Amino acid sequence: MQIRQLEYFVAVSEHLNFTKAAKQFYISQTAVTQQIKALEQELGAELFIRNNRHVELTPAGKTFLEDARAIIKRTQDAMIRARQADTVFTGNLNIGFIKGYEKTNFSDLLADFHIRYPNISLKFTRENVSELYDGILDRTLDTIINLQYSTDDLEDMEYRVIRRYPILAVMPASHPLSHRASIQRSELKGYPLVDIKKSDNRYGENTTILNAFTSAGFLPNVQYVSDDIETSILAVAAGLGYALLPSYITDALTPREKVIAVPLEGEEKRMTVIAAWHRQNENPALEKFLSDCIFPAIDDA
Repeated sequence: MQIRQLEYFVAVSEHLNFTKAAKQFYISQTAVTQQIKALEQELGAELFIRNNRHVELTPAGKTFLEDARAIIKRTQDAMIRARQADTVFTGNLNIGFIKGYEKTNFSDLLADFHIRYPNISLKFTRENVSELYDGILDRTLDTIINLQYSTDDLEDMEYRVIRRYPILAVMPASHPLSHRASIQRSELKGYPLVDIKKSDNRYGENTTILNAFTSAGFLPNVQYVSDDIETSILAVAAGLGYALLPSYITDALTPREKVIAVPLEGEEKRMTVIAAWHRQNENPALEKFLSDCIFPAIDDA
C-alpha cells in the first residue's frame, strides 16, 4: 500500500468521478483506475461500485475512507516534523538568575527568545550569588545573570557586564532617615541592617560588602538575615532594620510594601550585574541565547 494510492482513493471518493480525480493529479484516468484496482486487491475488498455513468463507495469503501484520510494526515504531519527537525534549532538551556532580577525586563527577553526558538527547552533557577556561580562551575547551569563582586574567582568563566545599578537604602517610613532625598552610607551607622543570606566568600561577596562599610567608618549591625529579597522587604516593613538593595528591585516597589527607598550618595552605579557562562561550555543553545538575547540587551542598555 502506497500513500499515493490512498490519495487517489480519497480523490475519487470526494469527486465520485475517476476522470476528475485524474485531473487533480495531472495523470491519466487509466493510471488512477489501475492504482485503485491494485489497492482493492491488496485490501481484498472492492472500494467502489462503478459503471459507465455512476460511481459510489461500497460499505468497505466508506469504512476505509476515514482511515485513509487519517493515514494521509499523519504522514503529512510526520513529514513536516521531520523537515522542522532538520531546519529548526532545538536544544536545552539551563538559565540561572539572581533573586530579585525577575523584577526587571528579563522576562521580556526570555519571552522574545522563546518565540524565536520555540524548540529550545528552557529551565530556570532562581538563587543567591554563590549558588549561581557554583552552578556554572559544576555545569548544572549553562548561563547565569548574577551580581559581580570580584573577578578573582571567575577565571573559568566568560562574562559580560549587563548593567551597573545604583544602591538604595530601603527603610520603613518611620525610620529617621526616610524623609531624606539621599544619604551617605556613613549615616547608617548604628542602625540595624536586614541582610541577605550569603553562603561563603568564595566570590568576593562578603569582602566587597564589608569593605564598603569599613570605608564608611563602621561595621554593619546585622539584626536579621533573610533567604530572599521578598523576605528582606517584609522585615524592613516590620521595622526590623534597613536593607541595601539595587535599583532594579527598588524601582519595582509599590506603596503596598510600606517601605521607602533612599539613594546612597556616591554609590550611583555600584552593583554590577553580569551574564556569565563556563568558557568550555559548547552548548549551541547557549550561543544562540547570548548572541540573540543577552548581547543585544547589553548594547541597548
